Amino acid sequence: MASSPFALVTGNANKLREAERILGRKLDSVKVDLPEIQSLDIAEVLRAKALEAFAHVRRPVVVEETGLTLDAMGGFPGPLIKWMLDAMGPEGVSRTAHALGNPSAEAVCALAYYDGERILTGQGVTRGVMLETPRGEHGFGWDPVFRPLGSDLSFAELGPEEKDRLGHRGRGWRVFRDKLAGEGIL
Repeated sequence: MASSPFALVTGNANKLREAERILGRKLDSVKVDLPEIQSLDIAEVLRAKALEAFAHVRRPVVVEETGLTLDAMGGFPGPLIKWMLDAMGPEGVSRTAHALGNPSAEAVCALAYYDGERILTGQGVTRGVMLETPRGEHGFGWDPVFRPLGSDLSFAELGPEEKDRLGHRGRGWRVFRDKLAGEGIL
């Protein structure tokens, strides 16, 4: 089997599985503990991750940065969601939005390819609402408390194909796939 044209830098098996399903191909993946700059600018975080990942892996890489912005918090936590989830869990994040009077949120998946010379990026966004009560058994992270607009189900209640269609990661990977194909990478 031919090697993939890049290494997806992730230690998250769920993210790898979703990327492979959306792209319709197996990917090389590598887990690298990358330092993450602390910024609300997802593009700045993504670029820093891509450069650092390439320095470790020494071959073309793809990195992902995911953010969840709460309308009630003016777009916070964005790419800092990982630490908010670690501190209070998905239910705590949702309770915060509801306590502030606005459960609307936006999930973002930003992707970057870097081969040592060029950076290509893509992004997917899904608007939705935070649910007061977690629902569903699938997914990971905030999936049980996020309901995308256009669905009555949380991400964790959706089947894989429907989550890929509605979700930020599916949208981001489709945009990114098209960019990579246009550059002859895929």
